[in-house]
Amino acid sequence: MNATDYRYSLPAKIIHMGLAVFGIISYLTAEGAEHSDGGIGYQLHAYLGLTLMVFIILRILHAYTGPAEMRLSSLSPFSKLQWIQAVEDVKNLLQLKMPERGMHEGIAGLVQAFGLLIFGWMGATGTALYFINESTHGTLYEIFEETHEVGESLIPLFLILHVGAVIVHTLTGKPNWKKMWSFNK
Repeated sequence: MNATDYRYSLPAKIIHMGLAVFGIISYLTAEGAEHSDGGIGYQLHAYLGLTLMVFIILRILHAYTGPAEMRLSSLSPFSKLQWIQAVEDVKNLLQLKMPERGMHEGIAGLVQAFGLLIFGWMGATGTALYFINESTHGTLYEIFEETHEVGESLIPLFLILHVGAVIVHTLTGKPNWKKMWSFNK
């Protein structure tokens, strides 16, 4: 598959929008959750995070019911070919050449898999925190809280990589973001 012959289905676009909107807003409201002790800041962050988890579940379901190019197997960070292509892509980028890949191939696929893993991790640990009672499950709650905070520190890295790639593609005349964010068709 070459890098320009694909389209995203409407369900894929809606799921991506949900992941992006609820993932970023959840991240941005995290600080308010830490200082509100169950108040409005915590509730806002929790409900945004729970909604993010719904979109993560939808993405997983879409990976099994959607088109082949949206399957999780096309995003495998465990694929030797994926890593070989990613190394080639980095070499090309260092030479100021844009890699020509399909939607989930090479470094693009690794970055997207990383994003899904991070948002999935945050959604899962956040959901656990929401439903686990801190006073009766103190140690378990603390484990989820600490692992949730580890994931929080990785979100900016993913956003820099993903948004940076979108900007680079746009500057080189290949605005792939239009395929994801156009709802005309």
